[in-house]
Amino acid sequence: MSLSRKKIRIIKNVAGAFCNYKRKKVLLDNLPTVLWIEPTNKCNLKCIMCPNRKIPEDQLGFMDWDTYKKIIDEIKEFASSIYLLLAGESLLHKDIYRMIRYARDNDIRPLLNTNGTILVSKESRNKLLESGLEHITFAFDGYNKETYEKIRIGADYDKVVEGIIEFLKEKKKRNLKEPYVAITTLEIGEDCNKDEKKSKKKFYELFEGLPVDEFIAKTLHTWGGEVIGTDDFTPPPLDKNRFYPCSHLWSTMSMRWDGTVVPCCFDYSNNYVLGNVKEKNLKDIWNDEPMLKLRRAMLDGTYHTLDPICKDCVILYRDAILGVPAGMRTAVKDAITNLIGMRAEKHLIRFTRKIKPSYSLRIDN
Repeated sequence: MSLSRKKIRIIKNVAGAFCNYKRKKVLLDNLPTVLWIEPTNKCNLKCIMCPNRKIPEDQLGFMDWDTYKKIIDEIKEFASSIYLLLAGESLLHKDIYRMIRYARDNDIRPLLNTNGTILVSKESRNKLLESGLEHITFAFDGYNKETYEKIRIGADYDKVVEGIIEFLKEKKKRNLKEPYVAITTLEIGEDCNKDEKKSKKKFYELFEGLPVDEFIAKTLHTWGGEVIGTDDFTPPPLDKNRFYPCSHLWSTMSMRWDGTVVPCCFDYSNNYVLGNVKEKNLKDIWNDEPMLKLRRAMLDGTYHTLDPICKDCVILYRDAILGVPAGMRTAVKDAITNLIGMRAEKHLIRFTRKIKPSYSLRIDN
């Protein structure tokens, strides 16, 4: 299949997903275009707001190459992008650079979210820059050392910042357009600096003159209700007067390190299993009875009886933008980026911010 034909197929798939969602269809003629693949659920940190720290040691592992290759070979006809992450720190996987390259060689955009701790190594920084990665997000919590290390247990703020800065310097030195770089900061009410704007500004200035494409200030996610009830922090209240059935079920899929397929990228514990890629192909799992049953339950409001992770999930109560619900915006934005190129990313964010100013904070270098 030529790349141009594939791009057309991706656009049709996303349009079909949106139409099927609006028409409340459960048996879908569209396929998912954005997929989450978990190289590993192991992590070298114990962040206070992340349910990963609750996973028993005997349930941690790394995806083997044959499973990963099978997934890519199956989805390369219809997938636009893959997020190489779920519960763990993906850069811990020994084959992560090979995984990125194999996706890129099959016309799938590889995207990565990392805590940045592995990039203290020059070798890791160079391998990542040479891997074919198209998009990387560096995840922070808080805008200073005290706050960051209180939340990200096990991380050294100074070393992480230094590693990321060196990564950006090398990207600039090589005059590379990719990867697109985003730095996200999760604001969970723990910042010790009372002057938040001043604290943010000082943090952003650390990266002045470096090729950062976007800064995003994020609010806490409940991880499908997993973090509600903790004494460490208070999640933002949910406005349950509005409800949008989770459109992820119409546009995305998620795969755990052992091949288990789950409906949600926040499902770290296999709360609702759709199947396993080692036993069935993904096209069959996409419209198999477990998925159909969950889509029906999402539409009739009984979803929490099937998948407990859906209860109190913030995705269900976020505003639609131009009629596009939160879960499907990822697929829509990604399809446009795939068609036009990474330059579309900035324009899409600027446009979205005009409609919803809190969407993200932009910087230009």
